[in-house]
Amino acid sequence: MAALQAKAGNRAVTTAIQRATVTSPGPETTDEVRASSSRTPEAAASGSGQAQGEQQQDDAARRKQAAEDEAKDLKKQAGTAALTRADAEAQMWRKTGVAAAARKEATAAEGEAAKSRDKTDAAERERAEAEGRERDWAVQVEEAEKARSAAATAVSDRTGDETAAGKRQAEAREGLADAEAEVQRCTEEADTAAKELAAVEAEVERRRKKAEATAKELADAEAEVERCTKESDDAVEAHRRAEASLEALASAEDEAQKQAKQAAEAAHAAVETWATAVTAAKEQVVALQRKAEKRQGKVEAEEERQREAKAAVEERDDAVRSAVTGVEEAQSVLQDREREFAAATRAREDAEATLTTREETKAAAEQQVSRAAADRERQENAKGAAQQEVARFEATASAHRQVEKDALAAAGAAARVRQQAGQDEAAAREGATEATKRAGEAAGQTEQTEQTEQTEQTEQTAEPEKPGRLKRFSKAFGFTNLKKMGDPGDTVILRGTAPSGAAARAAASDAHRAPAFGTPSQQVFESSHNFGITALGLGNDSRGLVSALKTPKDTQGSAAHQADKDKKGKSAGVLTNATMLAGDGMKVGGGAATKSGIVEGVTAAGEGVGVTTGLFSVGIGAREGRAIHLTSQKRDALKKHALKDVEAVRTRTLQVVLDRLGAVNAELVDKAAAESGSEAGPTAEQIDSLDRSRAEVASLRTELREHLASAQQYAIHKQDNKIIKRAVSLGGNVVRTAGGILVVITLAGTLATPAAPAVGATGAAVLGGLAAYKGGKGGYKRAESVRHPDKWRRTTMAQGDTEFTEAGEEQKGSGWRAALEAVKVTKSIEQGERQLRAQEIYALAAGPAVPVGRNVPEDIRAEARGLLLDLKCDPARRNENAKEWSDSLNDPEQQEDWEKYIAKQLAS
Repeated sequence: MAALQAKAGNRAVTTAIQRATVTSPGPETTDEVRASSSRTPEAAASGSGQAQGEQQQDDAARRKQAAEDEAKDLKKQAGTAALTRADAEAQMWRKTGVAAAARKEATAAEGEAAKSRDKTDAAERERAEAEGRERDWAVQVEEAEKARSAAATAVSDRTGDETAAGKRQAEAREGLADAEAEVQRCTEEADTAAKELAAVEAEVERRRKKAEATAKELADAEAEVERCTKESDDAVEAHRRAEASLEALASAEDEAQKQAKQAAEAAHAAVETWATAVTAAKEQVVALQRKAEKRQGKVEAEEERQREAKAAVEERDDAVRSAVTGVEEAQSVLQDREREFAAATRAREDAEATLTTREETKAAAEQQVSRAAADRERQENAKGAAQQEVARFEATASAHRQVEKDALAAAGAAARVRQQAGQDEAAAREGATEATKRAGEAAGQTEQTEQTEQTEQTEQTAEPEKPGRLKRFSKAFGFTNLKKMGDPGDTVILRGTAPSGAAARAAASDAHRAPAFGTPSQQVFESSHNFGITALGLGNDSRGLVSALKTPKDTQGSAAHQADKDKKGKSAGVLTNATMLAGDGMKVGGGAATKSGIVEGVTAAGEGVGVTTGLFSVGIGAREGRAIHLTSQKRDALKKHALKDVEAVRTRTLQVVLDRLGAVNAELVDKAAAESGSEAGPTAEQIDSLDRSRAEVASLRTELREHLASAQQYAIHKQDNKIIKRAVSLGGNVVRTAGGILVVITLAGTLATPAAPAVGATGAAVLGGLAAYKGGKGGYKRAESVRHPDKWRRTTMAQGDTEFTEAGEEQKGSGWRAALEAVKVTKSIEQGERQLRAQEIYALAAGPAVPVGRNVPEDIRAEARGLLLDLKCDPARRNENAKEWSDSLNDPEQQEDWEKYIAKQLAS
């Protein structure tokens, strides 16, 4: 499509400048006419009357041909000039747009440059301030460095004092540790001495206890010695007394003597015993004395040791007390040293804190210096960047100003080309009109001469011309109109009475008792009517097919496309109508056989009708399926290229918008030409005026695109409706095909139910409903064309018009005239919505040489021609190349043909 658009009119302005100069009406023709006129008397004088007449006829024919050739050349030149004008106008529009955009960009760049200059000044001020801050903070850094250096010296001194105090503290701690160690040692020795003293005292006590025990034993032994001595003395006394008694009883009886003797012996034994006991006791006493003395010696020795241990303990206690005193003194010294060290540490910490403060002050000052330096550097960079921006924006503004200047110059050149092309076009059209007028005058002379000659001949030989009424009758009742007039009755029969009659006959047990609408006579009548209408349809399709086949291969335009469509559509129609005609003939034969009682003929006719019904229903169904597929493709293409950036509305009459656009474009051309001719450049008022004109042109261009979008949506709507109707038709034919098959099966005896009539009636109902909808819609449109004749009134100039007049007050037709118009099935609506849409589409797609398309912008014309391609009005289908296709759209004499062609494509 881009190639077609390029070939359809997008020419460069340089080519437009090199246009062909339109010539005025050729003097050669005038000389030829004069020469012919001057020779006419000579020929008349030299020949007879008949020769003179022939000479005059030849001269008139030559003048007519020369005038026609001249008119043709001038029209061609007018078309070329119109294309040049359109190209120049488009170039002027583009260049003024470029200039406006460049001016806007230049103004914006200049504004940005001014802002950048302000940034440069601000950056310089900020840089100077930052540099001052940097110097001030550098001075503070020097002062802070001096204070830091003094603080560092103080820290060093205080650190030395602290170190010395630390050493003294360490020495004091060592002395305290030694004293504490001495205390520990003395304490341990004291403890050891105390333990030894305790052990000695325990030993002394133990020894004393043993000595006391020994003394006690000695006392006991001495007491025992005394007792034994006493007992021994008592025994000796007893023994003495016994001996005295024994002596006294010497003269006594033996018994008494014996007793006395025994007593003396016992006393003697006791003496001896006790003497032994005394001896033993004395020996024990002696032993115990020695033991006691020994133990007493040990006690005394231990007591000596005890005294020595006590002395040692006392000595150790003195040492401990002395050591404790040393510890106390060391602790006192350590405390003094710790206080000194703490004071030195505090002094160092204060010095360090002061140093830290001085360092922080210096660091802060250095940071401020760095910040100020960074700020200064940043402002310097910002200044440099701003200066670069100023340079860049100034360069950009200068470049845009140059672009604006060049664009205005180009726009002015294009405007002047457009003005000259308009003048050339007007001159060429005026010359073409004059040449056409001369050709008409010459043709009138030729016709007058021929009429004079024919008058003599036709008096004897010519046949009388048909009267007017006979012409009107033959036109009104031709095959096409007869078919249209018979279609309603044919539809009623096919979709109404015939299916119901068939069902009635199927339900009746005896054909003679069948309802009236199902009688064989009625069947014969209805089938005969169907046969006649189908024969008319077959004849019309055959004539159309023959006409299409006779169309020359080099035929171009809508005729070529229509011929190609007829070759396909009419051939399919011929086959379908032939099949339907055979079926209708079989219906007539079946009805006649029924009336005659020929059963075999009825069955054969019924089977034939079923077969033919199935065949032509399949054919129609296939045709409808193909149509649905092609229509879907067409609708998808329309949707794909539909304009989506504007609303699909029609706010004003299209021709009014086009005329206003032409007027504003003319103003814009004059302004652009005036601006480019000024050496000082356009003033602000001129720029504002030019911008206002461009804004109005842009608004009008938007309106045109809205009209185009509305036409696109209408085309899409038409395709949607077509798909729906074709789908309904396809469904009805599928059902009808099934009915035909069931008829054959029923008549063959395989099926004995009324299914065939029922299915056929269903298909007839579907197709009848579709036919009723189409007929009702057509009748409604015809009635509306009478009731509201201006509803779809033409909104653009027709072929041959030079001016457009807005519609006045609508003159509504009466109701009875509208009803009468609704039933005129042979009459087509001359101006409906489809025709209006086709006219508007053509107006937007027509070339600049066509009056109606004179003011259409090139880009909108290209979009409209894209819609023509989507509507299958492309060059290939018209048997044209891209240039021929574009030339046909630029030919004013083909406007009516194109409008009818587009209207057909909207419906197909």
